[in-house]
Amino acid sequence: MKCLVLSEKDYLLYKEIRLKALQSDPLYFGSTYEEEAMKSDDYFKNKVKFSSTHFVMGFYDGTKLINVAVFKRQTELKETHKGEITSVMCLKEYRNQGLTYSLLSLLIRKAFTLPNLKIIKLTCLTENNNAQNLYCKLGFRCYGEEPNSLFDGKKYYNENLLYLDYHSFNAK
Repeated sequence: MKCLVLSEKDYLLYKEIRLKALQSDPLYFGSTYEEEAMKSDDYFKNKVKFSSTHFVMGFYDGTKLINVAVFKRQTELKETHKGEITSVMCLKEYRNQGLTYSLLSLLIRKAFTLPNLKIIKLTCLTENNNAQNLYCKLGFRCYGEEPNSLFDGKKYYNENLLYLDYHSFNAK
C-alpha cells in the first residue's frame, strides 16, 4: 500500500470512495449520497485539485483508492494560521488496520510544513466513538460542541469541535 497526494487525474477514484462512504455511513457526513451522486465530474475534479491551501491524501491498495482525507487551509488574512481536515473516509473492508491513523499522521505532518500553520481543526459527530478515539490518539482536543449540527430528516445530531496545535503535535 502507498499513500499519495491526489490530483485531478484521481477524481473518479475519489468520487467512487466518496459515494461509497455516503452510502455506508450516511450519518457521519454533512452531505448525502443523493446530493453528491448528481454532481458533475468537474465538481469532483475541484475536490481533489492540489493547491497551496488545499490537498487530498489517500492510501492505495494497488490502483484502488481505499482511504482519503482532505486538508484545507483558511485563506482569510486573520485565519491563515488555521486549517481544517474534512472528508475522512475508509472503505469498510480496510478499517481497523491503522490506515486512517497512518493517513492522518502523514496529512498532519504535511500540513504543518506549510509556513505559519499553527492549528488544525476538525468536527466529529458526538456519537462516532471510533473517530473520537482516533482523533484523541492523534492529539486532537475538544474545545466545544455544536448542538443540532446535522439533521437527517428525523433527528438532530451534535458535533464535537476538535483542534490540534502545532506545538502539541511536534512535542510527540
